[in-house]
Amino acid sequence: MIFILLFSLVYSSHQNINLTSHFPNVLQYEEFKLSIEKLKNISIPTPCTFKSYLVENKYYEFRKPYHIPPCRVNFVNDYVILRNGVLKYKNRNRNYFCKYQCNYPNGDLRIKFGKWTNIKGAPPDCDVFEVRCYNIIFKNIIFRDLFLQIYKMKEKPIEKITFLKNDYPVKEIKSKYNVHLILLDSISHYNLLRGLKRTKNYLEEEYSAVTFKYNNKIGSNSKPNAFGFLLNTRVQGLSGFSRTHQIKPSDLDVKGEDDCKSPVDNYPFIGKYYKQLNYTVYYAEDSRGHVISGNECAGFETQIPHHTLRPYTLRMHNRKFPNNQVYQNIHESKCRKHVNYQLKHLIKFMKTYEDSKQFTITWITRLSHNIMTGHFQYDKYLRRFFIENKNMFDKGFLIFMSDHGFRLGRYRNSEIGNFEDSNPFLMIAPPKELRNQHSEVVKNLKFNSEKHTSHFDIYATMLDIATEGSRNDFKNMIPFDFTSIVKNDTIKGLSLLREINQNRTCYEMEVSIEYCQCREKFLPYDQSIINQIYVDKKIPFALDSIVKIIKRNFVKELNRQLEIGKIKNYCEKMKENPNGLFEMKYAYNSEKQLIFFVKMEVFPKGIFEGYFNEIGEMSLSNIERIDKYSVHAEICLPTHRYRKFCYCKKKFRHH
Repeated sequence: MIFILLFSLVYSSHQNINLTSHFPNVLQYEEFKLSIEKLKNISIPTPCTFKSYLVENKYYEFRKPYHIPPCRVNFVNDYVILRNGVLKYKNRNRNYFCKYQCNYPNGDLRIKFGKWTNIKGAPPDCDVFEVRCYNIIFKNIIFRDLFLQIYKMKEKPIEKITFLKNDYPVKEIKSKYNVHLILLDSISHYNLLRGLKRTKNYLEEEYSAVTFKYNNKIGSNSKPNAFGFLLNTRVQGLSGFSRTHQIKPSDLDVKGEDDCKSPVDNYPFIGKYYKQLNYTVYYAEDSRGHVISGNECAGFETQIPHHTLRPYTLRMHNRKFPNNQVYQNIHESKCRKHVNYQLKHLIKFMKTYEDSKQFTITWITRLSHNIMTGHFQYDKYLRRFFIENKNMFDKGFLIFMSDHGFRLGRYRNSEIGNFEDSNPFLMIAPPKELRNQHSEVVKNLKFNSEKHTSHFDIYATMLDIATEGSRNDFKNMIPFDFTSIVKNDTIKGLSLLREINQNRTCYEMEVSIEYCQCREKFLPYDQSIINQIYVDKKIPFALDSIVKIIKRNFVKELNRQLEIGKIKNYCEKMKENPNGLFEMKYAYNSEKQLIFFVKMEVFPKGIFEGYFNEIGEMSLSNIERIDKYSVHAEICLPTHRYRKFCYCKKKFRHH
């Protein structure tokens, strides 16, 4: 009996030490603990539910969507012309001469430069090449440009199939259909309905496309989401609010790897699998940093896609390559809109390889990434694009999607903006042969469109198209365990081509709770709640024990991120902003646990949001920053992974 009592005292003491590590002193801990108990006494447990919102929204930017200012083409080329893959002089003039140099892709971050070659009816054997023309006497450059084409391979190397188990009947895979993934960055499901109505309606009517209502992002920004639907990899830890939901480490932590320093060549990239199955692979992206290798991370060191726009993008946006600003200016002088030149290049690829099975990824970043309504003006253009190229898209699956919703600014700070960030749009259209009324694929897509889905399901869907679906001619599409056919991997999602019968929790879908669309009912924690907790005394909001402790711990955690990222020498230490935004909501879940959702503005700059548990500690690993921060952070840390926590010291001193 004495032993039991002693053990109880020791355990209680140890527990208090752990708890009070988040408090300045024991007295504040006791006040906090008492407040928590009183809050529980006036709260009613609620399960998670899906909330719906009106599509029509009075937010000012929706009433007056963004339009690109008129652009006047002032680029002039009187020197060379590329026609049918052959580079020629326009008007041969002996006062100048021209040369070209191929820019071959070499992984995500490198370019292999060819020799400078004189133009004599030359057929450049590359997709991207630079042309320079020189004055014959002074030898100065009088013209320069980057050219784009699709140079068809004469022979495509046969790849060894390494991802399927040895007993899988590879020869039964028919590989009948192409797969085209077109991604428009930062557009939510609701913002698809607002801004791309004509495109959506046309795809649904003429392509039998299906729109998914509850598709869930799996990470904060583009990179972790791309890792999910392209590499079947979870970049961050997995958390849930339930006591049964133990925090799972990220796939990278399990492997002992870093998502930035470690190359991803050996990761289960779906494009690599299609390449092994003899598809011709195309990848295009308009962002400075490849979505996998952004922030100067390793990414792919070997070249996987057969064709890519990567050298063109690097030459324009990466400062380590010569004359990048020159070529950026030339690009802009042609009034080349980001959507147009990428989709035109995609169509060139599709036409060039009509005799081959195709797998393509086209990632358009610069449409709505920084401007929430940037895509609105492209509705007619995209509809026309799909009309004009329907014959080619009829030959395969179209996955039209986004990675996440709009992430920054005032709208993101609203309740619906928060939800939309986690709800990227997704449409899937089957090939023409599978659009009939007896098609299991269409039936299952429509059934699943009302289900809760995630980016991991998109990966499983593409794996299904490449293997089992193709092997069985897309018939008998019953649920299938794809982990059973691949080597050294666990497939996290479910194919959307097969009926999803269960209602999965976010934890089961490997979606961390901070991104989950199924939410407990969060109520404002305000003065009225404090008055209910302390019926016998008046305590102002700022002096409430729960508010004080969570503010203190939030700032402490933000500064800890500067240490983790090793950026303390570059960035100002953060402090509470007494006059800044502070909003707190709370939920009482079905397991009778309190969860606090907090938005807080700090000094010198920054609005952050995060979740705290009922002992005052940050309960989830990820902290979101919801104000625009590039102007404050990127002058000293232009590509650092932790730059969202930074307010550069030199900027602070300047002010």
